[in-house]
Amino acid sequence: MKNVVYSTTRQWNPGDEFILMGTQFLMEKVIGKHNPIIYNRNPQTRRARKHDIVKAIDNLLGKDFIEKFLDNSVKDRPEMDYADMVVFAGSPEWRGRRMTKLYTSINKYQLPSVFLGLGTSGPFQFTEEHFSQEELNVFSKAKLITCRDQVCYEGLKAAGAHQLPCPALFSSPTYRHVKKVKKIGILYGTNSAVACNNVSDETYQFMMKNYRAMLNELSSDYEFEFIAHYIDELSDFRKDFPDHTLRYSFDAKDYRDIFAEYDLIVGYRVHGIGMCASMGTPGIMIAHDPRASTVKGFLADMVDLNCTTEDFIRTVKTAIEEVAERSEKLIEHRQDTEAKYLDLLKKSLK
Repeated sequence: MKNVVYSTTRQWNPGDEFILMGTQFLMEKVIGKHNPIIYNRNPQTRRARKHDIVKAIDNLLGKDFIEKFLDNSVKDRPEMDYADMVVFAGSPEWRGRRMTKLYTSINKYQLPSVFLGLGTSGPFQFTEEHFSQEELNVFSKAKLITCRDQVCYEGLKAAGAHQLPCPALFSSPTYRHVKKVKKIGILYGTNSAVACNNVSDETYQFMMKNYRAMLNELSSDYEFEFIAHYIDELSDFRKDFPDHTLRYSFDAKDYRDIFAEYDLIVGYRVHGIGMCASMGTPGIMIAHDPRASTVKGFLADMVDLNCTTEDFIRTVKTAIEEVAERSEKLIEHRQDTEAKYLDLLKKSLK
């Protein structure tokens, strides 16, 4: 049975794990059952500092002097001689210091690599100015590269990339045709969470104002629940919405059951919108940073921070009215996109 190493994060951002779920869904359809191994980019587990005092002490005094890398994932020192293939499961972090071990191992063992659903936060070029030589070598030999946004596609077009929706579109193995809205999910966020799992003050104020307006106007007709992705959000939620329900789990797979309860999703988390899309549930995205364009691949509405409360409510009402048609289109879109992915993967890995 093949050993496939997936680049992802575990216990950091559930959205990364949603991408992983969708990526595994596609890969299993093409190569069959396999042993999934992760290269865990969680910043708590894998450091990316240029001058790392822990590594410096380790190198000076010997690898047994301090606690070894204990995460159940690809380690820095032992060889990756067990791997048969490497799959980069999306997200904007697919190169740089945190990825050095992975690129070194791919080159050393000449491992076939696949990049699915890459994204970026800003423009770049496929040159030595933006990539290390090891990264350039891996990309030049990659079996398949797909990008989830236009900016990333333009940067990797020279490497033979294709543009397709993020694999999170397949994070749920099942989907349904939503015919009527009864229950709406709201993605909660706060400006006080740790970096990369927080929102700006401006985004936070926008959400508080418009979420409250939505609840005031629509709670008599629809049931609402909030969803958190990160533990730092739990405490602030009790202060912001003490009389409402918040759903959360440490286990990313539990969100399949959580999101399955809603007929419409509203919020700022790209891959919360994505998992719902995989289920046939339409979404409305609060576009607060450059990554928001990913939701175009989930057929979601987008509102930016300049949107008035009146327009925000109007957007929600329109989505409610059109939910059956939008859900049907989402299911067709998922099926069409899956066929494109599988066609490319089968041709690339034959």
